[in-house]
Amino acid sequence: MEGSNVGEVLRALASQHPATESQLFSSEGELNRYVNVYVNDEDVRVLQGLETTVGPSDTLVILPAMAGGR
Repeated sequence: MEGSNVGEVLRALASQHPATESQLFSSEGELNRYVNVYVNDEDVRVLQGLETTVGPSDTLVILPAMAGGR
């Protein structure tokens, strides 16, 4: 995906795969609380969130939070 920051990359992904938009973003346009996004193993929430800068050699990982079970 193309983009200069995490938000742009995720929105580009959502535009190509519309079913992912509601899974990635809240109605306010923020990252859903149960979706973890990492840039090069760093949680974007401790960086600049959706404004975290990314470059061509960066790796972006989307990891849904898991809970529950016995």
